[in-house]
Amino acid sequence: MTIAVAFLQPGWADWEAGQVLAALRGYYGVQIEIATPDGEPQTSMGGVLAAADYKFADPVLADAEVFLLIGSDAWIDYDDKALFSLLRQAQADGKIIGAICAGTVAAARAGLLAGKAHTSNDRDWLAKVAPDYAGAERYVDTPKAVTDGKLVTAAGSAPVTFSAAIARLVAPEGKHDDYVAMFAREFAD
Repeated sequence: MTIAVAFLQPGWADWEAGQVLAALRGYYGVQIEIATPDGEPQTSMGGVLAAADYKFADPVLADAEVFLLIGSDAWIDYDDKALFSLLRQAQADGKIIGAICAGTVAAARAGLLAGKAHTSNDRDWLAKVAPDYAGAERYVDTPKAVTDGKLVTAAGSAPVTFSAAIARLVAPEGKHDDYVAMFAREFAD
């Protein structure tokens, strides 16, 4: 069974986690585990309290196959060399990493965006909050998620395409076209 770890900071964005976690668990049978900075429950922007399975520093997280950095303003000031090392190792091991909204700040600081096409909330914003991040020249200005290899990045306004991109990597021969079509009806005129 595939295991995905969602990294949730205080004030995590409900709409960014909701799509991808529900799709992975309910549609693809992925085991979801939650990590928070200190292993304590964290409350979302909408007031949802998420229980934690692990803290960011727990070594068992290295066994996961999918790493999801869910947006929160807390990422802007967060600097954790151990977490960044874990993410670099996950990338080197060919594991799936998704970063949405301010989760892209952690990806930038960890060096995951170097040489990779990526997006975020805004090019100038990402450069401001993660100065001198490697890979700025590969930034893609798009309202949809961007996939480069097994790295998926998205603006906070793109939870459906983020979820779909992660699903395509988790289950390449899966039912992701049906999943995307289910949500596409909402956007059809």
